[in-house]
Amino acid sequence: MRVARIDEKICDKSSFCPAAASCRFKAFRVILTTSFRVNISIDEEKCTGCGVCVRYCGPGAIKLIEKEKAL
Repeated sequence: MRVARIDEKICDKSSFCPAAASCRFKAFRVILTTSFRVNISIDEEKCTGCGVCVRYCGPGAIKLIEKEKAL
């Protein structure tokens, strides 16, 4: 089974993250830190590995990996 993983070095931490908004499983946690920056994380228990968020991530910071490798 696959899960989404965010590369923090690539993520632009935009408060308008289209990848987080695209997740119909509500697997993204978006916490506002400043007016235009957020901390974004993925709840791997909710993530189904469907890959929709990967397509919506403009900077390409989200990749799908095998869950065994995510541990």
